[in-house]
Amino acid sequence: MGDILGLPLHPLVVHVVVVLVPLVAIGMVLAVLSSTWADRLRLVLAVLAVSAAGAAFVARASGESLLARVPGTSEVARHADAADTLPLFLLGAAGLVVGWAWAQSQGKPARGLGVVAALGALAATVWTVVVGHLGAEAVWGGL
Repeated sequence: MGDILGLPLHPLVVHVVVVLVPLVAIGMVLAVLSSTWADRLRLVLAVLAVSAAGAAFVARASGESLLARVPGTSEVARHADAADTLPLFLLGAAGLVVGWAWAQSQGKPARGLGVVAALGALAATVWTVVVGHLGAEAVWGGL
């Protein structure tokens, strides 16, 4: 996993995660609060949640590739350690969102699962911010 048009893939793909994860969390909160929003957003939220998890796996692989090309610091090591768990965390959150979306599409009562999925998406957002902040500190902290 290297470059896109001469730019490292890692800083490009992490922004997909940073944008999609909070969108899913906001969407899940709206869906839990309103059945109209739940009906409108269920498919979109499932696709975005799976996409965010997939992007997190790409971000981790591209970060490891980038680390092999640049000197590592203790800040980079902290970021990498925290980031190791993020793809699995997002995969779990995506599973909850997809399960909720499927239950919604079957007309089954899914409010409880929706609340759990919303909480999972909010927790995923918090962890994404932590990992992203550690990465930003590693790159920009000395400026």
